[in-house]
Amino acid sequence: MTLSQAELVLRNFQKALLAEEKQGFTNAGVLGGFNTFLRGIIPRLEELFPSKDMELLRTLAGNYQSFSLLRRREAFSELRRFLQEITVADPGGAAQREVSPRKEDLSQSTNRPRKQEALGKAASNKGTPGMPTLNKTNLGPSTPLQYLKGVGPERAKQLKQLGIQNLRDLLEYYPRRYEDRRRRLIRDLKDGELATIEGKVVAGTVAKARMKVVKLSIEQEGSLIQATWFNQTFILKQYPVGTQVAVTGKVRWLGQIPEIMAVDIEKVGQKSAPAASDLRRQTILPIYSETARLSSKVIGNLIKGILPQTEKEFPEILPEELAREWMARSSAHREIHFPTNFTTLAQARERLVWEEILVLQLAVAGLRQGIVRVGSPPLLGGEELIQNFYKCLPFQLTTAQQRVIREIFQDLARTQGMARLVQGDVGSGKTAVAMAALLRAVGSGYQGAMMAPTEILAMQHFHSLDKVFAPLGIRVVCLLGSQSKSSRERTLEMIASGEAQVVVGTHALIQEKVEFRALGLAVTDEQHRFGVRQRSLLQSKGESPHVLVLTATPIPRTLALTLYGDLQLSVLDTMPMGRKPIITRKVSERSRGKMEQFLDEQIKLGRQIYVVCPLVDESETLDLISATQRWTDLQIRFPNYQVALLHGKMKGTEKEEIMEIFQAGSIDILVATTVVEVGVNVPNATVMVIESAERFGLAQLHQLRGRVGRGSEQSYCFLLAGNKDSRRLDILCQTEDGFKIAEEDMRLRGTGEILGTRQHGLAELRLADLSQDGRLVEKAYQAAQEVLQNPERFQMLIQEVQRRYPPEEIGVH
Repeated sequence: MTLSQAELVLRNFQKALLAEEKQGFTNAGVLGGFNTFLRGIIPRLEELFPSKDMELLRTLAGNYQSFSLLRRREAFSELRRFLQEITVADPGGAAQREVSPRKEDLSQSTNRPRKQEALGKAASNKGTPGMPTLNKTNLGPSTPLQYLKGVGPERAKQLKQLGIQNLRDLLEYYPRRYEDRRRRLIRDLKDGELATIEGKVVAGTVAKARMKVVKLSIEQEGSLIQATWFNQTFILKQYPVGTQVAVTGKVRWLGQIPEIMAVDIEKVGQKSAPAASDLRRQTILPIYSETARLSSKVIGNLIKGILPQTEKEFPEILPEELAREWMARSSAHREIHFPTNFTTLAQARERLVWEEILVLQLAVAGLRQGIVRVGSPPLLGGEELIQNFYKCLPFQLTTAQQRVIREIFQDLARTQGMARLVQGDVGSGKTAVAMAALLRAVGSGYQGAMMAPTEILAMQHFHSLDKVFAPLGIRVVCLLGSQSKSSRERTLEMIASGEAQVVVGTHALIQEKVEFRALGLAVTDEQHRFGVRQRSLLQSKGESPHVLVLTATPIPRTLALTLYGDLQLSVLDTMPMGRKPIITRKVSERSRGKMEQFLDEQIKLGRQIYVVCPLVDESETLDLISATQRWTDLQIRFPNYQVALLHGKMKGTEKEEIMEIFQAGSIDILVATTVVEVGVNVPNATVMVIESAERFGLAQLHQLRGRVGRGSEQSYCFLLAGNKDSRRLDILCQTEDGFKIAEEDMRLRGTGEILGTRQHGLAELRLADLSQDGRLVEKAYQAAQEVLQNPERFQMLIQEVQRRYPPEEIGVH
């Protein structure tokens, strides 16, 4: 019997499965019915694979027509598993493994173990004739997967859907979890755990109800356990009484005899095909993310086949003295897939997570190589201006503000350009810190620039700075994209001549026409709203200005070190005196009436209210309240109050006008989208209502809440949410600590593309979890500093950074 005949039958079987699935399991995918097709193919399969038990196929052929749609779906999972086993395992010696062997190869191929030959060659998606066969010596990192053993064009397409396109991708497709397959004693099993036990089958039964419950009684050293399957009667025939088996499943203790809901079973003490048994013999089984047509077992076997390539693919890239601290790179890549034990698995993961974070940190640092490190002007003047500024403040600076200002002044005094990130929670006083830094620049004879992400925030900064700086004799100007031509040209002249000492603006500041006379300090507000390119362009406006970055978005330390690893970090961790905590409550739709009564009371007390919605207009696909619809509803509900609408689609002048009226107190309720998320400061606004709160991230909700509580009156935040996914909102009701909230947000949402990674175009971390791997992030940060200071010692590591994150793809040019 030749391979081509076996392959043809299996391929027809696969096509019939796909056709029936496309028809929605209606028994109409094959002419005459899928059950008829099954009855017809069984004799052919028995002839080709005499050692394979066909009981499952006979059962399905006889009952498929009477099955419900749900049961038919389940049957297809069983059929795929059957087809997979028949594809990977040796089909009973039926197939000689060379289609047209060359004479000179015959002697070698006949001596080769048959079962080793079976791996991949009987695959239903075997490569097309004429394809070159690659052996282990001529595999390369970019080898197309379809040329590998066990992979053909069809399976290559399936792997591509998982982002796996070549040999290196496959080796870097790490398990998502591991199953402990070490043999356990029945008496030690705990309820609810996944476990593997070994013993002898002493009885087998099937309860013939609507769903056939198959049970094997397994004895181990005098103890019994019941292994259970549903609708898999072939188990009784394949594993008769007296067979020694290993069973894996979830343990249930319901009485004296425990039960194991079996997910895997194998015969013990018998030789089987290596492809089928290699993974089963692993005491720690890797589990990979899979698709409907590509199981974890298949992926694991493919990786097992190319594991010898790790030595060539992953040579050591660290200097010898640093490499000694970690497991060898190639060993780590082997152990992460097929660990010897849990100790080596932990060591392998530590090495790979540390390396992954280190490479990412160095890539991010590489993006900022444009930040000039030397040749910045030392800013030492303006002491009198700064003291006068302190005297004019209506409040006492907090100890945190004083500490951060000292850190900034120390940086500004050096010719090595400052690059500092100031993190401060909502209302912690970052603006006052920025003002002190700008005064140091102006007092030293240089200009200062402050760039904000929105025109609303830019105008607010302009008014705040002008109010404080004008009495000190400092000229502040504002440059916006929406300004008239004449106003803009006048402002540009003032910037170029130096008449404008402090310039506030949006992205308009980084346009080519903007020329500074002597820019000494560049401040960017709300870091994560800007891409690296925009910050770099702002820097290029001066002769190596110092850079100060402000963010009100609390960033967990691990994430800050990863994304801003080359920036010095300052934290404003104390709040100004006299601020009252914001009372935060989750509100259901049933309680909307009570909440609106409360809003009415607040407005009568002279307070103002924000209502934030996730959408501007109604959506056909999302069942959410839009800002436009809510604005209409509130005008009807509160006919005697001023209700206004604000969203990002409005023109800049229109938005500015509405905010000015709201700040003046003439608008009672402002319905808005997240355009009010950052920086907007209206002390008289004391209530924040957030519609469909479950649609927002926790950090964003915290930012929105920070728009109230800025005055001396008690403030409130109401989170309107459905039952779904609303439990995570509880942390907002429990704390106002932005850093705790950010940590929880990162834990819940993961770090995939949080904050700046999307801006940088950097890939998602494959192994690292920044919410869990803080110690390794710290270690990577320390190593990154050493690499940046002594790059000549780390040439191979730097080459790896450039390979993984090519500068032309993510760099700033």
